[in-house]
Amino acid sequence: MKTKQIIAFILSLVMCFFLIACGTTEEQTDRVDELVENETLAGSQTDSTDTDIGNKTQESDQTEMAEENSDSEQQEVSGISEGQVFDLENGTVMLNSGYEMPILGIGTFRLSGSEAENSVYWALRDGYRLIDTARIYGNEADVGRGIQRAIEEGFVTREEIFVTTKMWTDDFDNGAEAINASLERLGLDYIDLMILHHSQPSNDVGAYQAMEQAVSEGKLRSIGLSNYYTPEDFDRLVNATSITPALLQNETHPYHQSMEMKEHLRQYGTVMESWFPLGGRGNTQTLFNDEVISGIAQAHGKTSAQIILRWHLQAGNIAIPGSSNADHIQENFEIFDFELTDEEMEQMTGLDRNERFAGY
Repeated sequence: MKTKQIIAFILSLVMCFFLIACGTTEEQTDRVDELVENETLAGSQTDSTDTDIGNKTQESDQTEMAEENSDSEQQEVSGISEGQVFDLENGTVMLNSGYEMPILGIGTFRLSGSEAENSVYWALRDGYRLIDTARIYGNEADVGRGIQRAIEEGFVTREEIFVTTKMWTDDFDNGAEAINASLERLGLDYIDLMILHHSQPSNDVGAYQAMEQAVSEGKLRSIGLSNYYTPEDFDRLVNATSITPALLQNETHPYHQSMEMKEHLRQYGTVMESWFPLGGRGNTQTLFNDEVISGIAQAHGKTSAQIILRWHLQAGNIAIPGSSNADHIQENFEIFDFELTDEEMEQMTGLDRNERFAGY
């Protein structure tokens, strides 16, 4: 009997231990399942958050890229529609060659000997930084002496001066020699801008290619053209050469505003520069006495010459008026302290007759 009771007691203990073990296992299993479920949920929430962040980041990146593309497109459109932008505050423009050029300078056409030397010297003393000459003017050496005087007296450094000269048509077949000769006459190590003086389809491409070679040698920094008056003639040379002209120098003034060529140049980033900006000798009074120009001059307390020159700059033309008169040189430079209104610019635009004064 006692043996049966003992056996029964032992079996009861075993059953208790078994039940306790099962309960603990189930509890642990439940807790493990709960942890797994919580981690899965947390993981799901984290994945969801990461996905949201990723989506937002991607959306932000796409938005930024879209904005950048939009800005880029706007800049490209602006570049096409406006061409090279004139900095009227600092009086400069960035050429497509990467060099900065003053937008107002002194021309030396028909100035020789001491006239050219003194005019250049006075101009640099008064604040000009752009000097224009040419081989055919016969005054490159005189211009060089005027530059050297100004440097020696501390008005400027060579690096602050922008010197332009031109290769004459007789020299087109010997371009390299013509470039070296101009450097020697000017007394300079490099020329900031050299341009072909006239269109001459028989050999101007070869002359331009000589200037391209001189750019690679450091003798010239920028190159351009002068007296190319039709888009077809301009493109003829551009399509046969490698370096896009930085500048085109043509007769340009209120009666001949070069509208067609300026519009054509925009695609190249080529700047228009005006020779005869005041009409040239024998024609200046015609422009000075124009009722529109003289009326605007009276309104601003300026001279007609100053109004015309200010118009050039606001219209996007580099201007190089020439003079051997020290007072006129100074007067021509005093055009940065006023501005023509939009209405006045429209009045000036209305003067265009597509009428040139020169026959060359």
